[in-house]
Amino acid sequence: MKIIKSVVRKLRSRVAVGSGVIAAAAAGPASAQGLQKAQGVLETFQSQLTTIVPIAAAVILLCLGVAYAGRFIEKDTFVRWGVGVIIAGSAVQITALLFT
Repeated sequence: MKIIKSVVRKLRSRVAVGSGVIAAAAAGPASAQGLQKAQGVLETFQSQLTTIVPIAAAVILLCLGVAYAGRFIEKDTFVRWGVGVIIAGSAVQITALLFT
């Protein structure tokens, strides 16, 4: 009898959690109806970032090259920063390719 009561208690808690998740998921689309303006702003922001970030990465790489040529930074610093800038610039283009 104790086993049956514990099983019933566990099932009730799982049902309560499941119904709470379903209720929260159903309320999401209803509350998101008035967000078209915000969606438009975010899409504009995304398109501008996909344009600006690669240009900024190219300018930063140019500055790094000048700093390395002028012996202001060492080779290992140049390589670390250069690889980081290339990855950051490429990541924007890859995410734009995948999510648009």
